[in-house]
Amino acid sequence: MTSESVPPQVIPAQKQRRLPELLRIGRKPPLTVDEQLEELARTSAIHFPAIARRLGQHNRSQLVEDVWQNAFAKVTKRLREGAEPVENLRAYMRQTCVNSAIDELRLIRRRSEVLVGDDTAVLEERENAELDASGVYYADIRDELKALLTSMEHQAVFLTSVLDFTSERAAELMNTSPSSVRKAVRRAREKVARRQSSLGHLR
Repeated sequence: MTSESVPPQVIPAQKQRRLPELLRIGRKPPLTVDEQLEELARTSAIHFPAIARRLGQHNRSQLVEDVWQNAFAKVTKRLREGAEPVENLRAYMRQTCVNSAIDELRLIRRRSEVLVGDDTAVLEERENAELDASGVYYADIRDELKALLTSMEHQAVFLTSVLDFTSERAAELMNTSPSSVRKAVRRAREKVARRQSSLGHLR
């Protein structure tokens, strides 16, 4: 028993001319830049957890949103320039958010170094560095405090007890909340009290 070969189906010339058009039927046209940006803005919340994880102890809702806005601005610039197409826009946005969070952490670290790392220069500008009229000057116990306290606790003490900043102002400089500043100062007091009662002059 032999099988007969089936001749290939011939596409009429009229349909051949329309083939490119027919192949495009059912496929969505690529999104414009504005449509891509609108989609990113609509789905912004999906990137917040990645930003929050990267920020770690500095994770606050307002800071997370600020980081996302910075990332969105970078992606907007990239899409507007249009040098090369972005294959996976969501993944690209997520990576940009992570990178922006890292940049924010570096900024926080630099700000902390300015505020606390070189505080001797600040003290030279502030003649009255006496702590609560106790007769003890911050300059005299600075090294001991640095060894005893965490970086955040030391910053909180320095800003509130030496520079007389309010908890609210200190919180802005430290990128945290006023309640966190007050808790850090309270922990510092407790550590100092346990270490040496004569240093219980912190506010």
